[in-house]
Amino acid sequence: ALVALFATLGATLFGLVIGYIGLIIERRSFKAGVEHVEHGNASIQTEGLLFSLLSVGAIVTAFPVISSYFIDEWGRKMSIMAGSLVFIIGSIIQLSCQGNTQLFFGRFVSGMAIGLLSAVIVLYQSELAPASMRGALSTLYQLGITFGILLAAFIDQLMVDREEGWRMVMGIICIPAACLLVGMVCLPRSPRWLVQKGKRKEALKVLLTIRSDAEAVKEEEEIFQEIEKSRAEGEPAWIELFQGRCGRLIVLGMTLQILQQLVGMNAFMYFGPKIFESIGFDKNMFTTINNFVNFLASFPAVFLADRAGRRQLMLWSAMGMTLACGLMGLMGSLYVVAKPADPAVPDSEPGWTVSNKSAGWVIAGSAFFFVFNFAFGFGPIVWVYCAEIFPMRYRARALGVTTVANWVGNFIIAQFTPMLLDAIQFSTFFVFGFFCFLGVLISAYIPETKGVPLENIQELFDRKVGFRSTMALDSKKTVAASGDRALPLIAGSESE
Repeated sequence: ALVALFATLGATLFGLVIGYIGLIIERRSFKAGVEHVEHGNASIQTEGLLFSLLSVGAIVTAFPVISSYFIDEWGRKMSIMAGSLVFIIGSIIQLSCQGNTQLFFGRFVSGMAIGLLSAVIVLYQSELAPASMRGALSTLYQLGITFGILLAAFIDQLMVDREEGWRMVMGIICIPAACLLVGMVCLPRSPRWLVQKGKRKEALKVLLTIRSDAEAVKEEEEIFQEIEKSRAEGEPAWIELFQGRCGRLIVLGMTLQILQQLVGMNAFMYFGPKIFESIGFDKNMFTTINNFVNFLASFPAVFLADRAGRRQLMLWSAMGMTLACGLMGLMGSLYVVAKPADPAVPDSEPGWTVSNKSAGWVIAGSAFFFVFNFAFGFGPIVWVYCAEIFPMRYRARALGVTTVANWVGNFIIAQFTPMLLDAIQFSTFFVFGFFCFLGVLISAYIPETKGVPLENIQELFDRKVGFRSTMALDSKKTVAASGDRALPLIAGSESE
């Protein structure tokens, strides 16, 4: 548990890099130092690039050809250390910038760090966690993100109004990255990676520190058998990821990850303060309440993932988000009207006005209700689920593909949310609500994985629509690779 908790620092970096930029770009010292603008606001192009270049950098390193190289060749532990170092480099580039170009490059480099960390941390946590605690420990990833966002808002409040305070913020966020880099030296490697590299004694030694003796021996043998089965089938070609059962699991994982973004959570993170300030709410108060709700609502996922289960949390989460988006869209369509910028007021921007005060409070309450539902369900559990469902043979590459899908969704949200808000105003939330409803349907469909060993999760899909036709082929491969030993392994009754 302590290993998984410490590795969550990598997710905190993700939250920090998402959370700190929103308030900084509104500060005059930032505009003067980077855009060399004394009055007015950062250009739409600058805002869009600051948000989207992070996603582009993440897509590069989360891309499976790159992420799987680090994860499989360097190992999970060394990949986390590499991501931490790259994050520090990206932050230094940003804090020392004197113009847009260097800042954009720094955001891109930071994105590369976050992309690699997002591909490896949940995998590392899930592979060291026992089956009975795997859901709870893997949800720490999302808890780390929400804590990072909350911490970024706190640091911003303390620093951004100071002279060159935005540079101090970018320096401060290097501290947890440095702690992660140094601390990972003392943490164990993944036992699955060690067995994969032929280091069974080292793998057993790691397992004996985190399991009982009997559990450690049994799990090491199961890992070895699964890897031997994969080797008997040969080194997987990339095309195999998109064929048969693995291909269908890839589609499922990519769908979950893209939906996690398209439901609109990061639209609230990136553009929420501006939206709610324009309809009469204090943006600092909105940011503070929103980040606290996001952080506190992540705790139920930690305690319920291995009790209520992954499927139930995602289902109730998606239903709550659908309701919230519907209310925001309805109230906005009925009571919110566009307001042009006032040329007589310096720094004035276009916005909205609310014709009914109660409707404004319903919109604000719905926004917090949306964040609450995302934080206990779709936010953390999608990462947990995607880290569990793939066979060991394809796991690193497949997780890389699904992580890229998440970052593509993040890029879409960053780029197109401002366009939607400009074109259809609060009807944008009907669009998010549609994707939330798709989340309801897919959550009702997927099988429950709580308490199931990673090596046996494939069996859960045998009777699912879309996977039945792949059951016979997978069974033949298992028998061919493992012979008569496959049956006792599945039953969990092999001799020690």
